[in-house]
Amino acid sequence: MINRLVQHQPTQYPTLEELSIGMIKFKAFDLGCHQIARRVWKDYYAKVRREKISERMKYLQDLVPGCNKITDKAGMLNEIINYVQSLQRQVEVKK
Repeated sequence: MINRLVQHQPTQYPTLEELSIGMIKFKAFDLGCHQIARRVWKDYYAKVRREKISERMKYLQDLVPGCNKITDKAGMLNEIINYVQSLQRQVEVKK
């Protein structure tokens, strides 16, 4: 075995590598180090983040009574906070 460090050229285009370890399959994405990949990743990350926030807001909306009638996020969050605070007060009273 030769122990030496080798520097490779950076990837120029996004690539996908599929790996399997036992019964588990992985997909590894190499977006490269170029500006286009950074822009794509930034846009992708922002989109995924917005989708996750929307999913969790919908979940909270379904949990809190009367919250599904509120359409703006600030109003919805305010209603959720009020509901959680009322639950906390109920728990404190029962102690």
